[in-house]
Amino acid sequence: WTNPVLKKGYRRRLELSDIYQIPSADSADNLSEKLEREWDRELATSEKKPKLINALRRCFFWKFMFYGIILYLGEVTKSVQPLLLGRIIASYDPDNSDERSIAYYLGIGLCLLFFVRTLLIHPAVFGLHHIGMQMRIAMFSLIYKKILKLSSRVLDKISTGQLVSLLSNNLNKFDEGLALAHFVWIAPLQVALLMGLLWDMLEASAFSGLAFLIVMVLFQAWLGQMMMKYRNKRAGKINERLVITSEIIENIQSVKAYCWEDAMEKMIENIRETELKLTQKAAYVRYFNSSAFFFSGFFVVFLAVLPYAVIKGITLRKIFTTISFCIVLRMTVTRQFPGSVQTWYDSIGAINKIQDFLLKKEYKALEYNLTTTGVELDKVTAFWDEGIGELFVKAKQENNTSKAPSTDSNLFFSNFPLHASPVLQDINFKIEKGQLLAVSGSTGAGKTSLLMLIMGELEPSQGKIKHSGRISFSPQVSWIMPGTIKENIIFGLSYDEYRYRSVIKACQLEEVSHLGLFR
Repeated sequence: WTNPVLKKGYRRRLELSDIYQIPSADSADNLSEKLEREWDRELATSEKKPKLINALRRCFFWKFMFYGIILYLGEVTKSVQPLLLGRIIASYDPDNSDERSIAYYLGIGLCLLFFVRTLLIHPAVFGLHHIGMQMRIAMFSLIYKKILKLSSRVLDKISTGQLVSLLSNNLNKFDEGLALAHFVWIAPLQVALLMGLLWDMLEASAFSGLAFLIVMVLFQAWLGQMMMKYRNKRAGKINERLVITSEIIENIQSVKAYCWEDAMEKMIENIRETELKLTQKAAYVRYFNSSAFFFSGFFVVFLAVLPYAVIKGITLRKIFTTISFCIVLRMTVTRQFPGSVQTWYDSIGAINKIQDFLLKKEYKALEYNLTTTGVELDKVTAFWDEGIGELFVKAKQENNTSKAPSTDSNLFFSNFPLHASPVLQDINFKIEKGQLLAVSGSTGAGKTSLLMLIMGELEPSQGKIKHSGRISFSPQVSWIMPGTIKENIIFGLSYDEYRYRSVIKACQLEEVSHLGLFR
């Protein structure tokens, strides 16, 4: 279905109308609104720290469980198939006339069982992947809306690389691994069912094969810990490389001016080499883990059948049925259950990271004050470091009220580097409507901080800010998004000819309008 779209994109620039409409249930607007409503409810009703997983549970739990039950029924058919296969094999025994008389019905039943299994497992896996996609879209939109609400001093501490890692590495885990999540409870039930069926055929010798599988699980868990250690180190190096690359690009003029290209390139290459070494080590562990899985099948069947064959002897039917049971058991114990545990570990870790981001301090909108006609600051003190202002005020109060101050306490606060260095301290001024005011000063004097304070981006630790209405701010650095000049002017809104021409005239772009940059 993508071929017509790709052909159109090859011939001309794609428009929104060329893309197929998505179902309303999968639209970002509906999903984000649903999750945002539940997240706001969690923020309002939670007595302790709000949990994002509670909001996700209220949005997707019942659909998630519905597909989990269907998946369980499909997995049960895998346990029944070896029984029918064993009876079909037994029908070839000349002494087993009863099985021979119903062999055709058993074959039809086995084919129907494959068909039913397909009807159950594939829709369930697709539904779980679909839920994972919806969760990813909803949380992506929630993070995007949160970014627009963050205060400047919080945004200054978040790099572009961290945001990219949050939006890509963490959210993609829901698309990739949600289909395995239900095996954390399906696998124990399936193991119990399979061991009961194996006990009926092989009695106590069946547990020797299970014991080997348990040893394999422990061995895989040890390999998984090694792989997780390498992956965590690799993730740290990736994040470090993204942060440094982003900072180099943002300050490319300084890098060029001081001829730092070779030094910066060497720095990134060293980080990349370390990252590749960790990737290689993790790959070796993963490949060894996979090879152990494929070789384990022979040993499981051998250990399960050998004791019973030595003591009581064994028939062809029991051998093939045992092999089928052991294949299903091996997949459940060594692949599906560890995979589900890893999925829950990764998903909960990703949810906690997103939750911590959603709980960061937001931009506090300034309240209108009807008693003033302009902007008024009354004894305002502010700190850029989050929480330093509150810490300073609290420490000052404790020192003033303490009757017998501690020597250690005085020593600590007398040497505290930010104790007497707020970015703005005891600022008083008033700007009337229509008044022109210029703020001058040396580098680092606090000019930008004063503007941020007036807009509410910098929250004061002391004093009050009053203003009479909306504030418009024009920054000293322009913000241009990737696209044409026309797209930067319209900015996603409907086309207004008069406003569009007015902006072109105001920006003195009329002379270059013939260059084709406005389409």
